[in-house]
Amino acid sequence: MAKTYASEGKEVAYILRGLFIIGGLALFFNIPGLHWGFFFGILIGAVIIAEFLGAMWATKRRSSQKRVKKKVAISTGSPAKSPSVTKLNDQQLIQANVDTLSGADFERLMEMYYRGQGYSVERIGGAGDHEVDLIIKGKEGYKIAVQCKCWKKDVGNDIVLRLKAGKQVHGCYDAWIVTTSNFTKAAKEAADRLNIKLINGLILQDKLNRWRKGFKVH
Repeated sequence: MAKTYASEGKEVAYILRGLFIIGGLALFFNIPGLHWGFFFGILIGAVIIAEFLGAMWATKRRSSQKRVKKKVAISTGSPAKSPSVTKLNDQQLIQANVDTLSGADFERLMEMYYRGQGYSVERIGGAGDHEVDLIIKGKEGYKIAVQCKCWKKDVGNDIVLRLKAGKQVHGCYDAWIVTTSNFTKAAKEAADRLNIKLINGLILQDKLNRWRKGFKVH
């Protein structure tokens, strides 16, 4: 957990308090004849002065950070507003370059694709999906867990391992990962070991091109 300025100030006060007490005690024992009340004065004074300096430290740090943020905001300007996103209709989605799609649109495209291949499709994606975006069921009747990754970077073995668990959670017989990119060596090795089918960007593009030729929007 990141420290707050208040907690930093308390740490400074704690250190200063210790230093003041040590210094005061050294003075008390090295100067003979000092009244014992001087000892208690040291303790009380150390606490008050240390707390005051600690509070000043926290205030100064907070003010300094605010000035830095203000300078950054001035130098970079206000963030541009995100343009409103228009939902693609089916025909637009079919013709779109998959590399430009959002994750949700890519899942929707793959749902349409698998329906076109004769599968029944259930959308799962969202919080707690266990890396399963679609569950498809063919004529044979068994369920397949599908993870859709519209990524530019390669898919790693962590996704493969999580999909393995998701496959079991959703009671699926098989599991596939479909991506617009590729897979790392570790992902391929894990998928081979766990019997998970990997569909990379090149294979996907070929499948989509053949499907698009015969697709008709109803």
